[in-house]
Amino acid sequence: MVRGKVALFTEPKKPLEIREIDFPDPAFDEVLLKVKAVGVCHTDLATIDGEFPPPPLMPTALGHEIAGEVYKVGSGVKGIKPGDRVVLSWLWYTCGKCRYCVRGDEQLCENLVETGRHVYGGYAEYVLAKASHVLPIPENVLWEHAPLSTDAIATPFKALRYAGAKEGDVVAVWGIGALGFHAVQVAKAKGCTVIALGRSEHKLKKALEVGADYVINTAKENPVKRIVEISGGADIALQLVPTDVSTYEQAFYSLRKGGILVLLGYPPGNLSLPVIEWGLTEKKVIASLAFTRYDISESLRLLAQGKVKPVVTIYRGGVEKVNQALDDLRKGIVIGRPVVVYE
Repeated sequence: MVRGKVALFTEPKKPLEIREIDFPDPAFDEVLLKVKAVGVCHTDLATIDGEFPPPPLMPTALGHEIAGEVYKVGSGVKGIKPGDRVVLSWLWYTCGKCRYCVRGDEQLCENLVETGRHVYGGYAEYVLAKASHVLPIPENVLWEHAPLSTDAIATPFKALRYAGAKEGDVVAVWGIGALGFHAVQVAKAKGCTVIALGRSEHKLKKALEVGADYVINTAKENPVKRIVEISGGADIALQLVPTDVSTYEQAFYSLRKGGILVLLGYPPGNLSLPVIEWGLTEKKVIASLAFTRYDISESLRLLAQGKVKPVVTIYRGGVEKVNQALDDLRKGIVIGRPVVVYE
């Protein structure tokens, strides 16, 4: 057992409470991590603000984008030792036996245990993890960059994998934030032409800096018309906008024949799509939920190879800085992914 601090989610619409607690020793197949850095995700913010249902475990420590150093290992753990650098994602445990795990879709596991919802997450100085669900961090990847592999990179990587993105494809990235900046780079790493769409000029400028071939300010231009003018229609549209369902319909219309719309943002409301045009053009609409451990490992590889340059806002000072990072995210003043570094 070790004592440490935690930023505890006790009730919606309240700041996280900083407390000291005892963290238990790892069980037979577990490891105890000393958290070094944690990404601050919009999902956590939505949970705190009452827009998502509260976790089954309350109170709890949120935070599911974790980079840490192995502090202790359970008696049955092989191949992992204290001092190892690893990441842990929202996938705290997947069974490997249900129909979804067997077909490679562990994100849909029937027995899924989620980090930060069913067990304590990374807004704490220590976190327990299943040894089977942590992945090693390459030596040249910094602590503050490693958490991106567990969501901000892995989520668009998996979406593009599901869509079958390949060299020469035109990929439209709708919504330029933490996921959008990294989606641009993942698509470029696959050899795609990338069009980034958003409403913020400084974020669109940043999108160009990280590799976008074209940018469209949707507040000033007709995005469907511009995409068709630029490319004849996108092969893949990654829809990351969390608030406006009408942009999903625009993304559909901007596709070329046989194009694929990938739903990632999930705004409230319903899609209204023309069935006849849908059928005659063979456009496809798919959803992509999060990622698997494979996608995390590939995201770490892209980081290590320098093919994805992290876009982050760093907060140094440990759990006491989590509330500030959340507040800044709420205000919309963060560029890229907020990452809290524990020093």
